[in-house]
Amino acid sequence: MNAAYLTRGDPLPVADAPPEPQQTDCPRGLFWGLDLTECTTRKQSRRAWHNAVAALKSELDAHPEIRRVCIACARPQRFPQSMFVGLHEGLALKLHNDLERDRGRYVNTLVLDVTGCDDPELLHERLREALCTKAAWSDLTLTWEQVRDSDVHEAWTIDAL
Repeated sequence: MNAAYLTRGDPLPVADAPPEPQQTDCPRGLFWGLDLTECTTRKQSRRAWHNAVAALKSELDAHPEIRRVCIACARPQRFPQSMFVGLHEGLALKLHNDLERDRGRYVNTLVLDVTGCDDPELLHERLREALCTKAAWSDLTLTWEQVRDSDVHEAWTIDAL
């Protein structure tokens, strides 16, 4: 099943460009790039995350037909090593629940940490899979390492076990 999607947010440093958007009047997916690599403090990265989520929600309000969202996030690179942390596992669940509660919409939500991605072409393929095929998952927070060797749906199955 193919579905069209919109591309919004930041260009990502791990890829030459975000996935090519498919032109449509009725998009079913939304890709959102979030580049946090230049953030130097947790407060700054948290503010950038919240700003991106607010803008994403506005985009969803403008396109009520969207049913799948993928936020591809490049983590901060300038934190001192002792402060270097990954993305919180509950980010996708929180966003999924917020959209369901506040907007009465069921939206499959994927937050993908693309830090360390060394294969932009494979990243684009994984993002298209997440945005353009029917999803059995409601919310996922994954890393590049989890989707490098298997698609998003397989990573969800492995994560669920």
